[in-house]
Amino acid sequence: MNLQRADMPIVVVEDSPETRHLLVEYLRQQGYRVHEAADGAAFRELLRSLTPVLVILDIELPDTDGLTLAREAHRHGEPGIIFVTVRDNDFDRVAALELGGDDYITKPVNLRELLARVRSVLRRRQAGAAAVTTSYQFHGYRLDLVRRELSLADGERVPLTAGEFGVLAVLAAHRGQPVERGYLLEAVTSRDPLEVSERTVDTLVRRLRCKLETDPRHPRLVLTVPGVGYRLA
Repeated sequence: MNLQRADMPIVVVEDSPETRHLLVEYLRQQGYRVHEAADGAAFRELLRSLTPVLVILDIELPDTDGLTLAREAHRHGEPGIIFVTVRDNDFDRVAALELGGDDYITKPVNLRELLARVRSVLRRRQAGAAAVTTSYQFHGYRLDLVRRELSLADGERVPLTAGEFGVLAVLAAHRGQPVERGYLLEAVTSRDPLEVSERTVDTLVRRLRCKLETDPRHPRLVLTVPGVGYRLA
C-alpha cells in the first residue's frame, strides 16, 4: 500500500485550542489531511464517518481519559496512536504502550520531533498492511474476516450471529492462549452492543459450541479456562 499524505486522515484530539491549532496547521502544511477534536465526545462523533490512519491523542481530556479513547479508536480500523501529554513518567509510558500506543511525546511538543514520529508510525503501519491477516483456519474450519463468514473445508457455510463471530474471531487470533471474558466482551460490544447487553459472553460461547463441537457438552475446540475465560484449541 502506497498512500499519499492527503489520503492518510489524521485526527488530533487535544483540549487546548492553542496546542490543537498548532499541531493541526503544522501537519496540514506537511500535506496531511488532518481533522481535529477538542474532547472525547467530538472524537467519537468523528469516528462515525471517518476511519483515521493515525490519532494524535492527548491523554488528559476534560471529559474522557485518553487511554480509554485509545481502546475505542482501535475498534475503528486499528489506527496508529501517538499519545501527547504533559506527563513524563515510566507509568504513563508503559500504560500507553500496553494500550496499543505506537509512540509517546510530551508537551511542549517539538514540531519537528512530532513530524518524525508521525512519519515513523505511518511507515510501520504501511509496511505491515500487506501482511494483515484476513482469515484463520482451524480444525477443518475457515474464518473469513473480510466476508465475516465461517465455512467448512468443503465450502459449506456455518451461520453465525455478529456476537458469535466476534467471539470466535478473537479466540482465533489468540489461538492456544487463554482470552479473558472482559476482553471478549469489549470485542463483541464494539460490533453488537445490543446482543451483548442481552446475552453474556458465556452464552455466546455455548452457542458456538453447539455449532462447532461434535459433543457440545464435552467441548474439544472452544475450551474453558477456569478463572480466566476461554481458549481455542
